Amino acid sequence: MFFWMALFSFLLATALTPTVAGIGWRIGALDVPRDWRRMHRAAIPRSGGAAIFLSFLIATLASAEITAFIRMAIFGGGLFFLLGLMDDIFCLRAYTKLFLQIPIAFLSVYWSGVASENGLLLSTLWILMLVNAHNFVDGLDGLLSGTAAIEGGALCVCFLLLDQTSLALPPLLLGAACLGFRHFNRFPAQIFAGDCGSQSVGFLLGYLSLPLLFSVPHDVRLLSPLFLFAYPLTDLATAILRRALRGKNPFAADRAHLHHRICDAGIPHPKCSDILHLISGSMAVIGVLLCNGQFLLPAGIACLLAAFLLIYLRRAIVNFAIGY
Repeated sequence: MFFWMALFSFLLATALTPTVAGIGWRIGALDVPRDWRRMHRAAIPRSGGAAIFLSFLIATLASAEITAFIRMAIFGGGLFFLLGLMDDIFCLRAYTKLFLQIPIAFLSVYWSGVASENGLLLSTLWILMLVNAHNFVDGLDGLLSGTAAIEGGALCVCFLLLDQTSLALPPLLLGAACLGFRHFNRFPAQIFAGDCGSQSVGFLLGYLSLPLLFSVPHDVRLLSPLFLFAYPLTDLATAILRRALRGKNPFAADRAHLHHRICDAGIPHPKCSDILHLISGSMAVIGVLLCNGQFLLPAGIACLLAAFLLIYLRRAIVNFAIGY
């Protein structure tokens, strides 16, 4: 059933994306390259998150048992989608968005009952980090959709390894929807996910991963969710630290994210996405292995291989930049 429902979500997102692109043009949800940060040259609709969220919603309602946990995923994902859509149209201030994100994340966790009273603040913070982390990495054609597809698939495998089958399907459906959308979002992109996409996808990944956050023992396996989302979380942490050290607003936009640096080294746009997907995928593999105590040794080996991969990629990019 997993395969067929994932295929359904994938095909639904592929079918819906051209329609939501047209709607984006009509309602003015457009990404116009007015500043130096933009990687594109012409206006592009940023309403693609609608295709992702609607595909996830329809596929979930059609296949998953609608528990309180799933209801709050839909509730919170829907509110984050609407908040992001408002930003896509009206360009909200960063602190306004954060002010509205906090109660949505908190209430979604509180009403779902997935976390104890002591875990409410941790769960809310986790969701907020992943919402904004995925918003930060959404700066390159196909990067957000590909990264989220990897993370959704990896999260599904984690729950299967932990024998939590009922929790495995929703992240798989989300990943499949992102993969279907990516057909139109890869370079050269015809549509962007927009804030409505990055915020709803970030929320869903953060929220759906909460059972993993609380089900693994308090040992090295607790690192599993951190590795699953290592790439966007690292980009978020370095961006905030970089801006703080420079005396700037932590949410002030700049052109110093990892995808900017790789592209500025002369790496072609599609290859840049491929490199970051490779990094994200290697981290996700480690996260999957860490979630189960039987695979701690392979996880350690995977960490070493990932370290060698990062060193190799860094050298390759530097050498390419010198030649460029």
